[in-house]
Amino acid sequence: MKKSMMIIICLVTLALGGCKEEQQKPESESVSGGEVMEVLSKHTTSDKKDISMTIHHSVKGQDIYLECIITPNFEFKENIDTKKQGEGQVVVYLGDKKWGNFTKGAFMLKDVPKGKHNLTVKLVHNDLTEYGIEQTFQVEI
Repeated sequence: MKKSMMIIICLVTLALGGCKEEQQKPESESVSGGEVMEVLSKHTTSDKKDISMTIHHSVKGQDIYLECIITPNFEFKENIDTKKQGEGQVVVYLGDKKWGNFTKGAFMLKDVPKGKHNLTVKLVHNDLTEYGIEQTFQVEI
């Protein structure tokens, strides 16, 4: 009796486990077919290493997917008062208007108005002073 009850429980668990919804993909997932741009800083640190920023972007509908790869050894951080080399965030401008600050390497701009836009990505320290690294490119929604 115990064995048959265990078998029934296992079968019910197995049947219910197979009835899951398909998992949704994260919004920050990369989208293929985008352009790649690279900008190298003219600013050098005390150990003579340049910081560089590579930007991948793609447009899907009215959303712009961005990935910022900053090397060497850059760490995204929230706003803090103390400036530390190798830490910070990116600030994104759509035309002349600031869209937002981002503390992750990959992010999405949602519901961008239709039309041609100049998009500027600036690298800033964690105290919001600029590194002197920025990239401007045109996107069409």
